[in-house]
Amino acid sequence: MRRNAKNKDGGPFIDSQWLPPAAIGAEGKPGSVGCSKVEVVQDDDDESGDRVLEDQFNRFTMAMALQDSEMAQQIMQEMGDSDRGETTGLANEVPELQDQLQQLYGEVLKLIEEGDDDTARALIEANYENVVEQLESGYKSIEQIAMLDILAQLRMSLGEFEEAEYLLDQTKDLMEAVGIDPKQPLVDRILEHVGSMYTALGKPSEGLPFYLKSVEIQEHLLGEESTLIVKTLLGLASTLTDMDDTIRAIGVYRRVLLIIEKNKGPTDESLALPLSHLGHCLLEEGRVDEAELALLRALKLVEQTFGARDGRVGIAKCALARAKAARGAVDESVSLYRGGLQVMEECSKFVDDDPSLETVRTDLAELLNMMERHDEAEELWERNLQAKERVIGLNDPALVVHLQNLATAYAVSGKYEECVPLLRRSLKLTTANLGPNAPQVSVPLECLATALHHTGRQYEAEPLARQALHIREAAFGADSAIVGEACNCLASILHSIGRLEEALTLMKRVLAIQEKHVGPDSPEIVMTLQLMIMLLDKLGRIDDIEPLYMRLAKISTAHGGDIEEDIENAARTDMFGGLFKP
Repeated sequence: MRRNAKNKDGGPFIDSQWLPPAAIGAEGKPGSVGCSKVEVVQDDDDESGDRVLEDQFNRFTMAMALQDSEMAQQIMQEMGDSDRGETTGLANEVPELQDQLQQLYGEVLKLIEEGDDDTARALIEANYENVVEQLESGYKSIEQIAMLDILAQLRMSLGEFEEAEYLLDQTKDLMEAVGIDPKQPLVDRILEHVGSMYTALGKPSEGLPFYLKSVEIQEHLLGEESTLIVKTLLGLASTLTDMDDTIRAIGVYRRVLLIIEKNKGPTDESLALPLSHLGHCLLEEGRVDEAELALLRALKLVEQTFGARDGRVGIAKCALARAKAARGAVDESVSLYRGGLQVMEECSKFVDDDPSLETVRTDLAELLNMMERHDEAEELWERNLQAKERVIGLNDPALVVHLQNLATAYAVSGKYEECVPLLRRSLKLTTANLGPNAPQVSVPLECLATALHHTGRQYEAEPLARQALHIREAAFGADSAIVGEACNCLASILHSIGRLEEALTLMKRVLAIQEKHVGPDSPEIVMTLQLMIMLLDKLGRIDDIEPLYMRLAKISTAHGGDIEEDIENAARTDMFGGLFKP
């Protein structure tokens, strides 16, 4: 039911600020692009700290709301770039290679931003062919590594992730062949780029060694407490988070905080970003009190920097609301969510269908549902759907998740008649987009069958439930857990129209599937046993009840249940938590 899954939207993986105003060359054979040694050009434009922070927090807003690792990577890649100009001894000249790489990068990125992907792609391919020719001629140096790095970044910007990964693998192989000289200027940056791109491609374990090596080089060149290594440390922490190694990520975030505090003081606004990420990691580890402190501190820093009505303050409030909810302070959480949502909606930087707004409405709606404040939750689901419809129209498959969410909210309140038209739309859009036999089609089929079942339209519900079952059997196999759910749905409908033997046969199948996946003594099979006992009782097959009853009693007792209460509950509860139809 939850929100849209994260996806690679094809937008630029990096912006012009991420690529340092420099390129890498190496001693060795002169390639066709011409280069004799490593050179770095520093950017003479000394941006103010406020302007850099403004850009970072624009990205931070989105990443924090969506918990999007790719977007977080972009922020991290920008962190500290303006500080790089402070490094001395890394550049004195402007080599031809650097000019060409900068020109290529800027030209291709501009074409992508203008929507001319074909020309951008042609330029990338032409330059790649040039690199291949150099490699085949024996020119294997940091020069070619630098070009492959740039081309991989540009492929990411085009959303061509398979091609980008191919280039990354080539870059990795070439680095192994050439060797990494930590004294080469900006080798650390190439390592960081490669690590970042692997992480964004969903392969953080492959990116981790590159981040670690980049940090090692920077620590040697800049010192372990330099603010210039903060950006790379943040990337490392994000990669560890994506690997579910939140313990190590927490350690890295704490190190970042210590570095910033030592160099810039405890109230510097740049602390807000690592504090926020630290808070999210602590929440994942169940360290709620620590998370709340980190997120509260981040909120105060953002308020001090941008003012109470800035949209980024709204995002920070909602992040703190998550921690409050995790601690059980649900009323405080709702208040923070509503306050944060209002600030965001009043901010001109957020359009009505902004993904971050959508996410906040979703989180708040789920919290309100948990508190049984269903009307308030429904209003938020409705706003999400309406906002999306205004932007993409009424027939876009991206609406499916919002239709399902709103239908689920109505079902929780027992408003099954209102569910039906939403689920019909969801089924129509999913079928049109993916085809009638796609596994995803089984979800709206089953949901619609369930809603019709609850409105007494059993004969309309039955063929839909059967279709959902057949699709899942074909897609996942006869014994998969998701097939068991479809059997459950159909059994409930058959029970309602008096076809008890068929319903019992299906429930036996459900039991066999559950035993395979969770074991014969799992409390998860209690409801299935209860329903089978009820069906056998209605069929008058009393002798068949006793072994199931004894088994139910054993499981119920082992897990602290009450057998009589369980049987009574089963007598009035169907597979969906609603009432059996007479």
